[in-house]
Amino acid sequence: QASVQTLVGEALELAGIEVRRRGVKFQQNIEPNLPDLMVDPILIEQVLLNLIKNAAESIDMANRPPHQRQISLTVQKAVVEGRPAVEFIVQDSGPGIANEAMPRLYEAFYSTKTEGMGIGLSLCRSIIESHTGRLRAENLYNGAAVTGCVFSFWLPVTLSVASSPSASSKNSEIQVSP
Repeated sequence: QASVQTLVGEALELAGIEVRRRGVKFQQNIEPNLPDLMVDPILIEQVLLNLIKNAAESIDMANRPPHQRQISLTVQKAVVEGRPAVEFIVQDSGPGIANEAMPRLYEAFYSTKTEGMGIGLSLCRSIIESHTGRLRAENLYNGAAVTGCVFSFWLPVTLSVASSPSASSKNSEIQVSP
């Protein structure tokens, strides 16, 4: 089990260096009392770090003025496909994702950056899906103008096996043959 607050704190400690270096304002809104998640914390921290660093790079590459250099992270409870989940939302004020790039965004070795290797988002998607979650991207618009991008992912909240009702009922049904 991993604490969401710890996951976020560790990722932000590392991402903060890149965000400050690029002169980007960072805001976070973490809902209180989020449930622990059954995840590999290092992998989820890596996803958050990658998404935040990508956002900071995007804003910097677009040469946004200081008042338009913003990233926000929101972490909140959600219900996805009828199941409880925790949703992580990274929103930036960068130039967004080109329409032609959107279908290839998660392809291995595809990059929109001149010096990008094209494995970051592919790896992020694989990590989230290996935890039975989903990762998605969408541009933000003000009329026809792109005003930024949002990457969001959710991870299911799962009960530990020891506390699940089915586990305790299975234990009571165990029979030992003579």
